[in-house]
Parts: sequence; C-alpha cells; structure tokens
Amino acid sequence: MARYIHTIDAKGRVIVPARVRNNLDGTLYVAPSLDEGYLSAYSSQQFQGILDQLSEQSGTDPEFRQFRRDFLGSAVACDLDNQGRISLPDELWTSIGVEAGGEICFIDMFDKVEICARDFYESTKDQGKKLSELDLSRFDVKGL
Repeated sequence: MARYIHTIDAKGRVIVPARVRNNLDGTLYVAPSLDEGYLSAYSSQQFQGILDQLSEQSGTDPEFRQFRRDFLGSAVACDLDNQGRISLPDELWTSIGVEAGGEICFIDMFDKVEICARDFYESTKDQGKKLSELDLSRFDVKGL
C-alpha cells in the first residue's frame, strides 16, 4: 500500500519494488486494467483466483467473451530475473503510454498492483478531487 517509481530500461525491463516482490512466488501476472491508462499486476494466487471466477461464468454472453479474450489474450506471466526485474512486451507498455527510458508508478492496492506512466499518474492526481472532497459514505469503511 504505497507508490513506487521506477524506470523502464532499453530492453523493456523494470525493477519490481522489493516490497511487492516479497509477496510473490517469483512470478507476476500483468494484464490490462479495467481503468484506462493502467495495467494490473497479480501474484500467482491472485491471478488463479481471477481465472477460477472467469471459468465459472457462462460463455454465452458476447460481451463477456470479448472481455475474456481481451483480458486473457493480453495477460503475461512475468518471471522475476536475478535482479528482481520483469520484462513486458511493447504492446503492454504502449497501452499505458510508456516506452524504454520512461518512468512508471507501481501502486500497491493490496489485492493487486496497478502500473501506470508516472506522467499519467501525476496528471490524473492533479485533475481529481482531493481526498477530503470525496463522498465515500456509500462504502461504509470505518476508521477513515
């Protein structure tokens, strides 16, 4: 539950933050996010849970089939190298507007890690409401 900034190297690799790596079994699954400008990254256990839920759904709905095709067709299993880096295909980096040499943010969301371009994160943060302006009453989260 933090934000980390790292740079993509010339080969499309990026260091996964140590605190994120500590929760992995050596593999990180990266897929398109439901939110524009983001990728979602999951541990093996988290990704398997998503696969289990997807397999329980009916395949008769065309929109769900399209989602499954897009989500699973772009998902990549990334093994950590000895330096704690992962390598993503250019297609995924391009989908969030970054390339080699670009800075990205890893945002630990507890149930997954979101990945986005640093510039995108900064611009959306500046455009959004301040925490004090958000109406979170419908979520019934105590202690905030």
